Amino acid sequence: MLKRFFLLFFIIFFPFSLHAEGIVLHEEDCEKKLVELIEKSKDYIDVSVYSINNKQLVDALIAAHRRGVKVRVLTDKVQAAGKSSRIWDMIAEKIPLRVHSHKRIMHTKVAIYDGLSVSSGSFNWTEPAVHKNEEVCDIFINEPQYVSQHQKLFDQRWADNSQEKSDKWLVQKQQERNAGRKTIK
Repeated sequence: MLKRFFLLFFIIFFPFSLHAEGIVLHEEDCEKKLVELIEKSKDYIDVSVYSINNKQLVDALIAAHRRGVKVRVLTDKVQAAGKSSRIWDMIAEKIPLRVHSHKRIMHTKVAIYDGLSVSSGSFNWTEPAVHKNEEVCDIFINEPQYVSQHQKLFDQRWADNSQEKSDKWLVQKQQERNAGRKTIK
């Protein structure tokens, strides 16, 4: 009888501990699951990704931001400067975004959802990752202890890559983009 009481107690008061799940996905399934995690997020999403130009993922982040979810994006400056980068869509929506300036490149592909779930792996948030590359995506759902390790690293990298340096770089790149548009016309 006492065992049943404790089991019922844990089911009622600690539902996440009974529903932890690890999933390994590839390409299109990864994109779908990431969109789902973004759409289900209620409080915050922290993204640290080497390259980001995937329309579905960027649109999902923008939608999350619009519904009040705190979104922060840290990305590699070399990739962010590319023609296909979608950082400008997020900046236009006032999503906090920083470019990596601490070491040579930032090659991570991690996102944290509400402090409960995390995605990682080789999957860049790009169209080629979905349609052209061989990728893997690891998803850990309702794993707060594992997530806290990623959160600590994200917070450290966010602090290491100052808003001031990011803003300076972004202004320079925006001016270059604007100058490029003028010469094409």
